[in-house]
Amino acid sequence: AYGLKYLESARTLVCGYEDHYAAQIEMPQVLFGALPARGKLPVTVSETMKAGTGIATADLHRLRYAAPEREGLDSKVMSQIDHIALESIVTAATPGCQVLIAKNGTVVFDQSYGYGTYDQSQPVTSSTLYDLASVTKVAGTLQAIMYLKDQGKLNLDEKVATYLPEMQRTNKRLMTVRDVLLHQAGLKPGIPTWERTVSNGTLKPAYYATLRTDDFPNEVAPGEYSFKAADDSVWAWTLRSQLLPKVKGKYPVEYSDLSFIIMKRLSEKLLGQSLETFLPKEFYKPLGLGSMTYNPLTRFPKSCIAPTENDTYYRREQLQGTVHDQTAALVGGVGGHAGLFATANDLAVLMQMNLQNGRYGGTSFFHTPVVTEFSRPQVAGNKRGLGWDRGDPSKPEGPTSHLRARKLRNDGRLEEAGAAVAAVLQVHLHQHCQVVGGGE
Repeated sequence: AYGLKYLESARTLVCGYEDHYAAQIEMPQVLFGALPARGKLPVTVSETMKAGTGIATADLHRLRYAAPEREGLDSKVMSQIDHIALESIVTAATPGCQVLIAKNGTVVFDQSYGYGTYDQSQPVTSSTLYDLASVTKVAGTLQAIMYLKDQGKLNLDEKVATYLPEMQRTNKRLMTVRDVLLHQAGLKPGIPTWERTVSNGTLKPAYYATLRTDDFPNEVAPGEYSFKAADDSVWAWTLRSQLLPKVKGKYPVEYSDLSFIIMKRLSEKLLGQSLETFLPKEFYKPLGLGSMTYNPLTRFPKSCIAPTENDTYYRREQLQGTVHDQTAALVGGVGGHAGLFATANDLAVLMQMNLQNGRYGGTSFFHTPVVTEFSRPQVAGNKRGLGWDRGDPSKPEGPTSHLRARKLRNDGRLEEAGAAVAAVLQVHLHQHCQVVGGGE
Protein backbone atom coordinates (compact mmCIF):
# COMPACT_ATOMS: atom_id res chain seq x y z
CA ALA A 1 0.00 0.00 0.00
CA TYR A 2 2.85 2.41 0.74
CA GLY A 3 3.79 2.44 -2.93
CA LEU A 4 0.60 4.40 -3.62
CA LYS A 5 2.34 7.61 -2.55
CA TYR A 6 4.25 7.58 -5.82
CA LEU A 7 0.96 7.58 -7.75
CA GLU A 8 -0.84 10.43 -6.01
CA SER A 9 -1.24 12.38 -9.25
CA ALA A 10 -3.45 9.66 -10.74
CA ARG A 11 -7.16 10.47 -10.85
CA THR A 12 -8.18 6.94 -9.86
CA LEU A 13 -6.23 4.16 -8.18
CA VAL A 14 -7.21 0.57 -7.49
CA CYS A 15 -5.02 -1.20 -4.96
CA GLY A 16 -4.93 -4.99 -5.03
CA TYR A 17 -2.05 -5.49 -2.57
CA GLU A 18 -0.76 -8.78 -4.04
CA ASP A 19 0.76 -9.80 -7.36
CA HIS A 20 -1.23 -13.01 -7.36
CA TYR A 21 -3.26 -14.80 -10.03
CA ALA A 22 -6.51 -14.33 -8.08
CA ALA A 23 -5.86 -10.60 -7.76
CA GLN A 24 -5.00 -10.35 -11.45
CA ILE A 25 -8.35 -11.95 -12.29
CA GLU A 26 -10.43 -9.87 -9.90
CA MET A 27 -8.92 -6.39 -10.24
CA PRO A 28 -10.05 -5.82 -13.86
CA GLN A 29 -13.52 -6.98 -12.84
CA VAL A 30 -13.65 -4.23 -10.22
CA LEU A 31 -12.75 -1.73 -12.93
CA PHE A 32 -15.59 -2.75 -15.25
CA GLY A 33 -18.15 -3.22 -12.49
CA ALA A 34 -18.50 -6.98 -12.32
CA LEU A 35 -17.26 -6.91 -8.73
CA PRO A 36 -17.80 -4.14 -6.16
CA ALA A 37 -14.97 -2.37 -4.34
CA ARG A 38 -15.42 -2.34 -0.56
CA GLY A 39 -11.88 -2.05 0.82
CA LYS A 40 -10.33 0.75 2.86
CA LEU A 41 -6.67 1.65 3.24
CA PRO A 42 -5.39 -0.09 6.39
CA VAL A 43 -2.57 2.43 6.86
CA THR A 44 -1.89 6.10 6.20
CA VAL A 45 0.19 6.47 3.05
CA SER A 46 0.24 10.26 2.72
CA GLU A 47 -1.72 13.37 3.63
CA THR A 48 -4.22 12.62 0.88
CA MET A 49 -4.28 8.85 1.39
CA LYS A 50 -5.07 8.24 5.01
CA ALA A 51 -6.10 5.07 6.78
CA GLY A 52 -9.77 4.36 6.17
CA THR A 53 -9.75 6.01 2.75
CA GLY A 54 -11.61 4.11 0.05
CA ILE A 55 -14.40 4.50 -2.47
CA ALA A 56 -17.21 1.96 -2.44
CA THR A 57 -18.33 1.05 -5.95
CA ALA A 58 -21.50 -0.72 -6.98
CA ASP A 59 -21.90 -4.21 -8.36
CA LEU A 60 -23.20 -3.50 -11.86
CA HIS A 61 -24.31 -7.11 -12.34
CA ARG A 62 -21.97 -7.80 -15.21
CA LEU A 63 -20.84 -11.32 -15.98
CA ARG A 64 -18.06 -12.25 -13.54
CA TYR A 65 -15.18 -14.70 -13.94
CA ALA A 66 -13.91 -16.97 -11.16
CA ALA A 67 -12.89 -20.50 -10.24
CA PRO A 68 -15.72 -23.06 -10.01
CA GLU A 69 -15.33 -23.21 -6.24
CA ARG A 70 -16.57 -19.62 -6.00
CA GLU A 71 -20.01 -20.92 -6.98
CA GLY A 72 -19.88 -24.18 -5.05
CA LEU A 73 -18.61 -26.33 -7.92
CA ASP A 74 -15.64 -28.70 -7.95
CA SER A 75 -12.81 -28.01 -10.40
CA LYS A 76 -11.82 -31.67 -10.39
CA VAL A 77 -15.31 -32.72 -11.40
CA MET A 78 -15.48 -30.07 -14.11
CA SER A 79 -12.12 -31.18 -15.47
CA GLN A 80 -13.98 -34.19 -16.85
CA ILE A 81 -15.22 -31.80 -19.54
CA ASP A 82 -11.64 -31.73 -20.83
CA HIS A 83 -11.68 -35.51 -21.23
CA ILE A 84 -15.02 -35.47 -23.07
CA ALA A 85 -13.90 -32.70 -25.42
CA LEU A 86 -10.54 -34.29 -26.15
CA GLU A 87 -12.13 -37.70 -26.70
CA SER A 88 -14.48 -36.16 -29.27
CA ILE A 89 -11.47 -34.70 -31.08
CA VAL A 90 -9.41 -37.91 -30.95
CA THR A 91 -12.34 -39.94 -32.31
CA ALA A 92 -12.92 -37.33 -35.06
CA ALA A 93 -16.43 -36.57 -33.84
CA THR A 94 -15.40 -32.93 -34.12
CA PRO A 95 -12.11 -31.16 -34.89
CA GLY A 96 -12.65 -28.73 -32.03
CA CYS A 97 -15.12 -27.06 -29.72
CA GLN A 98 -15.58 -24.46 -27.01
CA VAL A 99 -17.35 -24.95 -23.69
CA LEU A 100 -18.45 -21.98 -21.57
CA ILE A 101 -20.36 -22.47 -18.32
CA ALA A 102 -21.74 -19.71 -16.11
CA LYS A 103 -23.52 -20.11 -12.79
CA ASN A 104 -25.18 -17.32 -10.82
CA GLY A 105 -23.71 -14.73 -13.15
CA THR A 106 -20.16 -16.10 -12.88
CA VAL A 107 -18.27 -17.78 -15.71
CA VAL A 108 -16.70 -20.78 -13.98
CA PHE A 109 -15.49 -22.64 -17.06
CA ASP A 110 -14.39 -21.39 -20.48
CA GLN A 111 -12.12 -23.62 -22.50
CA SER A 112 -11.39 -23.97 -26.20
CA TYR A 113 -10.21 -27.22 -27.75
CA GLY A 114 -8.78 -28.28 -31.07
CA TYR A 115 -9.30 -26.66 -34.44
CA GLY A 116 -12.06 -25.36 -36.66
CA THR A 117 -11.43 -27.96 -39.35
CA TYR A 118 -9.86 -31.39 -39.55
CA ASP A 119 -6.80 -30.05 -41.39
CA GLN A 120 -5.91 -28.30 -38.09
CA SER A 121 -5.21 -24.98 -39.78
CA GLN A 122 -7.37 -22.79 -37.54
CA PRO A 123 -7.20 -23.20 -33.74
CA VAL A 124 -10.38 -22.64 -31.75
CA THR A 125 -9.93 -19.75 -29.31
CA SER A 126 -12.12 -17.69 -27.00
CA SER A 127 -12.29 -15.13 -29.82
CA THR A 128 -13.77 -17.56 -32.35
CA LEU A 129 -17.13 -16.49 -33.79
CA TYR A 130 -19.83 -19.11 -34.35
CA ASP A 131 -22.90 -19.23 -36.54
CA LEU A 132 -25.62 -19.07 -33.87
CA ALA A 133 -28.14 -20.70 -36.22
CA SER A 134 -31.59 -20.90 -34.58
CA VAL A 135 -30.39 -19.23 -31.39
CA THR A 136 -30.80 -16.12 -33.59
CA LYS A 137 -34.51 -16.43 -32.81
CA VAL A 138 -33.99 -15.56 -29.13
CA ALA A 139 -30.71 -13.63 -29.37
CA GLY A 140 -32.04 -11.42 -32.15
CA THR A 141 -35.70 -11.32 -33.15
CA LEU A 142 -37.14 -12.12 -29.72
CA GLN A 143 -35.17 -9.29 -28.12
CA ALA A 144 -36.95 -6.89 -30.49
CA ILE A 145 -40.33 -8.48 -29.80
CA MET A 146 -39.82 -8.22 -26.02
CA TYR A 147 -38.70 -4.61 -26.47
CA LEU A 148 -41.93 -3.80 -28.34
CA LYS A 149 -44.00 -5.49 -25.63
CA ASP A 150 -42.04 -3.66 -22.93
CA GLN A 151 -42.70 -0.35 -24.71
CA GLY A 152 -46.43 -1.03 -24.94
CA LYS A 153 -46.33 -1.18 -28.74
CA LEU A 154 -47.31 -4.83 -29.12
CA ASN A 155 -50.39 -6.73 -27.93
CA LEU A 156 -49.60 -10.42 -27.71
CA ASP A 157 -53.24 -11.42 -28.10
CA GLU A 158 -53.82 -9.29 -31.19
CA LYS A 159 -53.98 -10.93 -34.60
CA VAL A 160 -50.72 -10.66 -36.52
CA ALA A 161 -52.77 -9.45 -39.49
CA THR A 162 -53.63 -6.31 -37.51
CA TYR A 163 -49.98 -5.32 -37.73
CA LEU A 164 -49.33 -6.87 -41.15
CA PRO A 165 -52.45 -6.20 -43.26
CA GLU A 166 -51.13 -8.30 -46.16
CA MET A 167 -51.94 -11.37 -44.04
CA GLN A 168 -55.65 -10.56 -43.90
CA ARG A 169 -56.40 -12.31 -47.20
CA THR A 170 -54.39 -15.42 -46.37
CA ASN A 171 -54.91 -18.59 -44.35
CA LYS A 172 -52.90 -16.89 -41.58
CA ARG A 173 -55.36 -14.06 -40.96
CA LEU A 174 -56.61 -15.41 -37.60
CA MET A 175 -53.32 -16.33 -35.91
CA THR A 176 -52.32 -14.23 -32.91
CA VAL A 177 -48.88 -13.00 -31.94
CA ARG A 178 -49.00 -15.24 -28.87
CA ASP A 179 -49.78 -18.37 -30.90
CA VAL A 180 -46.98 -17.64 -33.35
CA LEU A 181 -44.46 -17.20 -30.52
CA LEU A 182 -45.72 -20.43 -28.92
CA HIS A 183 -45.27 -22.32 -32.20
CA GLN A 184 -48.93 -23.34 -32.11
CA ALA A 185 -50.28 -21.23 -34.96
CA GLY A 186 -50.32 -24.08 -37.49
CA LEU A 187 -47.21 -22.98 -39.35
CA LYS A 188 -45.07 -25.61 -41.03
CA PRO A 189 -41.53 -26.09 -39.67
CA GLY A 190 -40.17 -24.43 -42.80
CA ILE A 191 -40.41 -24.20 -46.55
CA PRO A 192 -37.46 -24.86 -48.91
CA THR A 193 -37.48 -21.40 -50.46
CA TRP A 194 -33.98 -21.74 -51.88
CA GLU A 195 -34.96 -24.79 -53.95
CA ARG A 196 -37.12 -22.51 -56.10
CA THR A 197 -33.96 -20.69 -57.16
CA VAL A 198 -31.91 -23.76 -58.11
CA SER A 199 -32.18 -26.09 -61.09
CA ASN A 200 -30.33 -29.41 -61.25
CA GLY A 201 -27.93 -28.26 -58.57
CA THR A 202 -27.14 -25.01 -60.37
CA LEU A 203 -28.09 -21.51 -59.24
CA LYS A 204 -30.58 -20.01 -61.70
CA PRO A 205 -29.19 -16.85 -63.35
CA ALA A 206 -32.52 -15.09 -62.87
CA TYR A 207 -31.93 -15.24 -59.12
CA TYR A 208 -28.14 -14.99 -58.75
CA ALA A 209 -25.11 -13.16 -60.10
CA THR A 210 -21.39 -13.43 -59.45
CA LEU A 211 -20.99 -9.67 -59.02
CA ARG A 212 -22.81 -7.45 -56.53
CA THR A 213 -25.00 -4.88 -58.30
CA ASP A 214 -28.13 -2.92 -57.48
CA ASP A 215 -30.16 -5.79 -58.92
CA PHE A 216 -28.20 -8.46 -57.01
CA PRO A 217 -27.20 -6.92 -53.65
CA ASN A 218 -27.51 -9.85 -51.22
CA GLU A 219 -24.39 -11.89 -50.52
CA VAL A 220 -25.29 -15.57 -50.32
CA ALA A 221 -21.64 -16.65 -50.26
CA PRO A 222 -18.42 -14.95 -51.39
CA GLY A 223 -18.85 -14.31 -55.10
CA GLU A 224 -22.57 -15.19 -55.16
CA TYR A 225 -25.33 -12.56 -54.82
CA SER A 226 -29.10 -13.01 -54.83
CA PHE A 227 -31.73 -10.87 -56.51
CA LYS A 228 -32.98 -7.62 -54.98
CA ALA A 229 -36.51 -8.91 -54.42
CA ALA A 230 -35.35 -11.98 -52.46
CA ASP A 231 -36.75 -10.78 -49.13
CA ASP A 232 -40.14 -9.87 -50.62
CA SER A 233 -40.22 -13.18 -52.48
CA VAL A 234 -39.52 -15.20 -49.33
CA TRP A 235 -42.25 -13.23 -47.59
CA ALA A 236 -44.72 -13.96 -50.41
CA TRP A 237 -43.85 -17.67 -50.32
CA THR A 238 -44.33 -17.65 -46.55
CA LEU A 239 -47.77 -16.05 -46.87
CA ARG A 240 -48.81 -18.64 -49.45
CA SER A 241 -47.54 -21.63 -47.46
CA GLN A 242 -50.02 -24.27 -46.33
CA LEU A 243 -50.92 -24.75 -42.67
CA LEU A 244 -50.64 -27.95 -40.69
CA PRO A 245 -53.81 -30.03 -40.28
CA LYS A 246 -55.63 -29.52 -37.00
CA VAL A 247 -55.75 -32.26 -34.38
CA LYS A 248 -58.97 -32.36 -32.37
CA GLY A 249 -59.81 -28.87 -33.51
CA LYS A 250 -56.43 -27.34 -32.62
CA TYR A 251 -53.16 -26.84 -34.41
CA PRO A 252 -50.36 -29.00 -33.00
CA VAL A 253 -47.32 -27.48 -31.33
CA GLU A 254 -44.72 -27.54 -34.10
CA TYR A 255 -41.42 -25.69 -33.93
CA SER A 256 -41.27 -23.44 -36.98
CA ASP A 257 -38.78 -21.16 -38.69
CA LEU A 258 -41.76 -19.45 -40.33
CA SER A 259 -42.86 -18.17 -36.92
CA PHE A 260 -39.77 -16.02 -36.67
CA ILE A 261 -39.76 -15.02 -40.31
CA ILE A 262 -43.17 -13.54 -39.49
CA MET A 263 -41.94 -12.02 -36.20
CA LYS A 264 -39.05 -10.33 -38.01
CA ARG A 265 -41.45 -8.76 -40.49
CA LEU A 266 -43.77 -7.63 -37.70
CA SER A 267 -41.01 -6.19 -35.50
CA GLU A 268 -39.39 -4.27 -38.35
CA LYS A 269 -42.79 -2.83 -39.29
CA LEU A 270 -43.43 -1.58 -35.74
CA LEU A 271 -39.86 -0.42 -35.17
CA GLY A 272 -39.64 1.39 -38.48
CA GLN A 273 -36.14 0.00 -39.06
CA SER A 274 -34.37 -3.26 -39.80
CA LEU A 275 -33.25 -5.63 -37.05
CA GLU A 276 -29.74 -5.29 -38.45
CA THR A 277 -29.90 -1.59 -37.48
CA PHE A 278 -32.03 -1.80 -34.33
CA LEU A 279 -30.40 -4.65 -32.40
CA PRO A 280 -26.81 -3.34 -32.36
CA LYS A 281 -28.02 0.13 -31.40
CA GLU A 282 -30.37 -0.90 -28.59
CA PHE A 283 -28.73 -4.07 -27.28
CA TYR A 284 -25.42 -5.30 -28.65
CA LYS A 285 -23.32 -2.12 -28.52
CA PRO A 286 -24.59 -0.98 -25.08
CA LEU A 287 -23.88 -4.49 -23.77
CA GLY A 288 -20.38 -4.42 -25.23
CA LEU A 289 -21.04 -7.35 -27.56
CA GLY A 290 -18.37 -6.52 -30.09
CA SER A 291 -18.71 -9.80 -31.96
CA MET A 292 -22.49 -10.26 -32.19
CA THR A 293 -23.46 -9.42 -35.73
CA TYR A 294 -25.07 -10.51 -38.94
CA ASN A 295 -22.76 -11.01 -41.93
CA PRO A 296 -19.53 -11.12 -39.91
CA LEU A 297 -17.26 -11.05 -42.97
CA THR A 298 -18.03 -7.34 -43.26
CA ARG A 299 -16.25 -6.82 -39.92
CA PHE A 300 -14.00 -9.80 -39.22
CA PRO A 301 -11.43 -11.81 -41.19
CA LYS A 302 -12.51 -15.31 -42.13
CA SER A 303 -9.84 -16.75 -39.82
CA CYS A 304 -11.83 -15.51 -36.79
CA ILE A 305 -14.95 -17.47 -37.74
CA ALA A 306 -15.61 -21.18 -37.28
CA PRO A 307 -16.58 -23.04 -40.47
CA THR A 308 -20.12 -24.37 -40.35
CA GLU A 309 -20.61 -26.80 -43.21
CA ASN A 310 -19.17 -28.19 -46.39
CA ASP A 311 -22.23 -27.25 -48.46
CA THR A 312 -22.53 -29.76 -51.31
CA TYR A 313 -26.08 -28.98 -52.40
CA TYR A 314 -26.66 -25.21 -52.56
CA ARG A 315 -23.58 -22.99 -52.52
CA ARG A 316 -21.17 -25.88 -53.08
CA GLU A 317 -18.37 -24.65 -50.86
CA GLN A 318 -17.26 -24.73 -47.26
CA LEU A 319 -19.26 -22.09 -45.44
CA GLN A 320 -17.23 -19.83 -43.21
CA GLY A 321 -18.71 -16.48 -42.30
CA THR A 322 -21.88 -16.72 -44.37
CA VAL A 323 -24.97 -18.06 -42.65
CA HIS A 324 -25.59 -21.78 -42.97
CA ASP A 325 -29.39 -21.48 -43.17
CA GLN A 326 -30.37 -21.33 -46.83
CA THR A 327 -33.38 -19.02 -46.50
CA ALA A 328 -31.43 -16.55 -44.35
CA ALA A 329 -28.61 -16.67 -46.90
CA LEU A 330 -31.02 -16.07 -49.78
CA VAL A 331 -32.20 -12.78 -48.23
CA GLY A 332 -28.67 -11.55 -47.54
CA GLY A 333 -27.79 -13.15 -44.20
CA VAL A 334 -30.32 -11.38 -41.97
CA GLY A 335 -33.16 -13.74 -41.09
CA GLY A 336 -35.62 -13.68 -38.25
CA HIS A 337 -34.82 -17.32 -37.60
CA ALA A 338 -31.08 -17.46 -38.39
CA GLY A 339 -28.15 -15.24 -39.31
CA LEU A 340 -26.43 -14.06 -36.12
CA PHE A 341 -22.79 -14.84 -35.34
CA ALA A 342 -21.01 -14.26 -32.03
CA THR A 343 -18.37 -15.50 -29.64
CA ALA A 344 -19.45 -17.75 -26.80
CA ASN A 345 -18.73 -15.03 -24.25
CA ASP A 346 -20.84 -12.41 -26.01
CA LEU A 347 -23.73 -14.86 -26.23
CA ALA A 348 -23.31 -15.55 -22.50
CA VAL A 349 -23.50 -11.82 -21.72
CA LEU A 350 -26.74 -11.45 -23.67
CA MET A 351 -28.26 -14.47 -21.95
CA GLN A 352 -27.17 -13.16 -18.53
CA MET A 353 -28.93 -9.87 -19.25
CA ASN A 354 -32.08 -11.85 -20.00
CA LEU A 355 -31.70 -13.94 -16.85
CA GLN A 356 -31.55 -10.64 -14.94
CA ASN A 357 -34.81 -9.51 -16.56
CA GLY A 358 -33.14 -6.92 -18.74
CA ARG A 359 -30.68 -5.47 -16.23
CA TYR A 360 -26.98 -5.48 -16.98
CA GLY A 361 -24.02 -3.21 -16.34
CA GLY A 362 -26.11 -0.61 -14.54
CA THR A 363 -28.51 -0.32 -17.50
CA SER A 364 -32.11 -1.52 -17.76
CA PHE A 365 -32.78 -2.79 -21.25
CA PHE A 366 -36.36 -3.65 -20.31
CA HIS A 367 -38.42 -1.65 -17.82
CA THR A 368 -40.97 -4.35 -17.03
CA PRO A 369 -40.45 -8.05 -16.13
CA VAL A 370 -40.99 -8.94 -19.77
CA VAL A 371 -38.41 -11.75 -19.84
CA THR A 372 -40.15 -13.51 -16.96
CA GLU A 373 -43.47 -13.07 -18.74
CA PHE A 374 -42.11 -14.51 -21.97
CA SER A 375 -40.19 -17.40 -20.41
CA ARG A 376 -42.97 -18.83 -18.24
CA PRO A 377 -45.40 -21.53 -19.44
CA GLN A 378 -48.36 -20.00 -21.25
CA VAL A 379 -50.95 -22.67 -21.98
CA ALA A 380 -51.67 -26.24 -20.93
CA GLY A 381 -50.25 -28.85 -23.26
CA ASN A 382 -47.44 -26.63 -24.53
CA LYS A 383 -44.16 -26.59 -22.61
CA ARG A 384 -42.86 -23.54 -24.45
CA GLY A 385 -42.71 -19.96 -23.33
CA LEU A 386 -43.13 -17.08 -25.76
CA GLY A 387 -40.23 -17.61 -28.12
CA TRP A 388 -38.21 -19.35 -25.40
CA ASP A 389 -38.11 -23.11 -25.21
CA ARG A 390 -38.51 -24.88 -21.87
CA GLY A 391 -37.81 -28.37 -20.62
CA ASP A 392 -40.63 -30.86 -20.42
CA PRO A 393 -41.87 -30.72 -16.79
CA SER A 394 -42.88 -34.38 -17.00
CA LYS A 395 -39.25 -35.41 -17.56
CA PRO A 396 -36.59 -34.92 -14.87
CA GLU A 397 -33.72 -34.89 -17.35
CA GLY A 398 -32.67 -31.81 -19.29
CA PRO A 399 -33.58 -31.17 -22.93
CA THR A 400 -30.12 -32.12 -24.25
CA SER A 401 -28.71 -34.53 -21.66
CA HIS A 402 -29.55 -36.71 -18.66
CA LEU A 403 -28.71 -33.83 -16.32
CA ARG A 404 -31.54 -32.11 -14.49
CA ALA A 405 -32.95 -29.09 -16.25
CA ARG A 406 -33.35 -25.70 -14.61
CA LYS A 407 -35.89 -22.94 -14.87
CA LEU A 408 -36.05 -19.17 -14.69
CA ARG A 409 -37.43 -17.95 -11.38
CA ASN A 410 -39.52 -14.84 -11.01
CA ASP A 411 -36.48 -13.01 -9.66
CA GLY A 412 -34.45 -13.87 -12.75
CA ARG A 413 -32.33 -16.57 -11.10
CA LEU A 414 -32.21 -20.24 -11.95
CA GLU A 415 -33.50 -23.09 -9.85
CA GLU A 416 -33.90 -26.82 -10.32
CA ALA A 417 -36.57 -28.22 -12.70
CA GLY A 418 -37.95 -26.67 -15.85
CA ALA A 419 -35.51 -25.26 -18.40
CA ALA A 420 -33.61 -22.11 -19.15
CA VAL A 421 -31.45 -21.02 -22.03
CA ALA A 422 -28.59 -23.37 -22.77
CA ALA A 423 -26.24 -22.67 -25.64
CA VAL A 424 -23.68 -25.32 -26.51
CA LEU A 425 -21.29 -24.27 -29.26
CA GLN A 426 -19.56 -27.05 -31.11
CA VAL A 427 -17.39 -26.68 -34.17
CA HIS A 428 -17.87 -28.68 -37.35
CA LEU A 429 -19.70 -31.64 -35.79
CA HIS A 430 -20.21 -34.04 -38.67
CA GLN A 431 -19.12 -31.15 -40.91
CA HIS A 432 -21.55 -28.72 -39.24
CA CYS A 433 -21.16 -26.02 -36.62
CA GLN A 434 -23.93 -26.97 -34.23
CA VAL A 435 -25.63 -24.59 -31.84
CA VAL A 436 -28.06 -26.35 -29.55
CA GLY A 437 -30.15 -23.72 -27.81
CA GLY A 438 -32.80 -23.82 -25.17
CA GLY A 439 -34.18 -20.79 -26.93
CA GLU A 440 -33.88 -22.27 -30.42
